[in-house]
Amino acid sequence: FHRSGTSLTAQLLHRAGLFLGYEMLEANPSNPYGHFEDREVVDLHQQILGDNDLTWQVAGPLLPVVGEARWRRLREIAERRNAEHRLWGFKDPRVCHFLGLWKYVLPDAKVLVVYRHFADSTYSLARRHAQNFFDGEGPAELHRRFWSEPDLALRMWLAGNEALLAFARTHPQDTMVVSMRMLQDGFPLIRALERRWGLGLSDVPVGEVFDTGATTSRSGRQPVSDRRLIGRVRAVWRELEALSRRTEAMLLGEMRDARR
Repeated sequence: FHRSGTSLTAQLLHRAGLFLGYEMLEANPSNPYGHFEDREVVDLHQQILGDNDLTWQVAGPLLPVVGEARWRRLREIAERRNAEHRLWGFKDPRVCHFLGLWKYVLPDAKVLVVYRHFADSTYSLARRHAQNFFDGEGPAELHRRFWSEPDLALRMWLAGNEALLAFARTHPQDTMVVSMRMLQDGFPLIRALERRWGLGLSDVPVGEVFDTGATTSRSGRQPVSDRRLIGRVRAVWRELEALSRRTEAMLLGEMRDARR
């Protein structure tokens, strides 16, 4: 989901040798080291959202209608990269809602889920769009939604992470889950990926790419207008945490085996 440490993770994977695209989105003040998002993939996701009368601010369950032209473009992207690269991937928070499409075209695909506490993700979103609004960057109506709809960011966090969890339940062998907090604490992500899937990436310590000054956290509790959301948020958070503990346990098991 947006503002969850995916750029940090993608930067790490890029340094480890994973091809992430041909034309990357440029860096900006809210992502000073770059998004590591390929424009071709992002544009396709934006087009599918537009076809469904949506923007990237998806705040509820989404079963997208995908026309033949979009399917053709998706297959073209996959086929070109399969032909030109032994191993490749992409990063785009919008893909939370399109993982099923990609899995259909790429049945062997693996998915790395990175999540962040809802209070910090929503605070970071509001902070970014407040700055964008005052700087006159992008459509003002999209920025204003975070204030005219007080629970928008939280509903978006729910929708994105519920979609990720649905995929993880359906494809447990092809999904690995880590938290942004784990990465901040130095979790050896590349080693974990190699242990799980043997991708052939070069090990890169998280500390080489993580900048504590590039992230912000909310002080105090997450404000909620619709109290009915609280149960869903708690359930999603518990399940994400359980999956990330499973990732940590896998690596601890490897370390114990190595000492025997």
